[in-house]
Amino acid sequence: MSSPHDTAGPPPSLKIVPTIYPTSPPVEEQLDSFWEAGPELASVAAQIGPPATPLALLEMLGPSPFERGGFPLIGFLATTYDKVSRYALGRP
Repeated sequence: MSSPHDTAGPPPSLKIVPTIYPTSPPVEEQLDSFWEAGPELASVAAQIGPPATPLALLEMLGPSPFERGGFPLIGFLATTYDKVSRYALGRP
């Protein structure tokens, strides 16, 4: 008698997906150099610019799930987001 859980193969969420990247060695074997950047870092190109819509990420989050209290969390996050953006862009 078979169980409803008996299947031929792993569940879809556990199937191994082919990749073009080689398998990494275990982290235990990389402890001495784990935080070091490799030569591949030189090929990374980053363009930092102001967002098209200010505070777009906060707007995407929607209203705060927390009850309104004495501390304006969304206002704090908006100020922090603005200050970090200005710092990243090298603006005062």
